[in-house]
Amino acid sequence: MPETESIQKYFPLIKSNAEKLLIASTLDALKEQHSLPEGTTKAAFISLCFSRGLNDYLKELVVDE
Repeated sequence: MPETESIQKYFPLIKSNAEKLLIASTLDALKEQHSLPEGTTKAAFISLCFSRGLNDYLKELVVDE
């Protein structure tokens, strides 16, 4: 099953392209910072977000200037 199908099947609340893009860009940024393993899929990240909360992950990306 392709990853997009598993996202739609297991996380039906995520419907808009904007939500999917936010998740994908956040995942990519966290991988670049080595906050998440390189092999983390979007479906696995969404699952982590539901358990930990997306806001906690977004806080890791904030840079104080």
